[in-house]
Amino acid sequence: MNSDETLQENALQRPSAPFWPWALSAYSQPRVAPALIALQEDAGLSVNLVLWCCWCAPQFDAAPESAIRTAISQTQSWRDEVTAPLRNARSALKSFAGAADYPRASSLRAMVKAGELAAERCEIEQLERLARRLLAPPADGAADSERIAERARRNAALYAALEGAAKRKGFSTSLLHQVIDNIFA
Repeated sequence: MNSDETLQENALQRPSAPFWPWALSAYSQPRVAPALIALQEDAGLSVNLVLWCCWCAPQFDAAPESAIRTAISQTQSWRDEVTAPLRNARSALKSFAGAADYPRASSLRAMVKAGELAAERCEIEQLERLARRLLAPPADGAADSERIAERARRNAALYAALEGAAKRKGFSTSLLHQVIDNIFA
C-alpha cells in the first residue's frame, strides 16, 4: 500500500473526519460510485444519505430511526428543489455540449455541474451538523473496522427500509453492502 492509499484509508476510518472530505474520499473508492448511482437511480436512495449512514459509523453509535427520519425530512426538499433540478439541467446539457449549434453549452454545463456539486456540499454540511447534534459517541469506543462496517450496514439498511427501497425493482442490498465493504475494506 502506498502512502496515498494509507492516508485515504486513515481518513475513511478517522472518527473526527469532517463529512465533506470523507464523502469525496469514500465516493472515489473502487466500485463505490457506480453502486451509489445505481441506488440513487434505481432505488430512489440519496447518495448523500447512504454516505452519511457510512460516515456516522466510525463516529457514533448506530443511528436510531428518529435520527434517520430527521435526516430524510431535513434534506428531501433541498434535493427536490435545488439539487435535482441542477442534476436534470446538467444531464440535459450533455446532449448539447458537443453540438456545433450550441458552442456555449459545454461551458454552461460545467457551471451547472459546479452548482450541483455546491448544492451537494450544502446538504452534506447539513447532515454533518445533524449527526453531531443527534447522535451519541459509540459505546464501544474506537471500534475495529468490522464493528464500524456493521454499524454502517445497520444505518444503511434502516435508511433503505424507511425509504421503501425494497419495493423498488432496482433495489438490492448487495449494492449497499458493496458500498460499505469498499469504503471500510
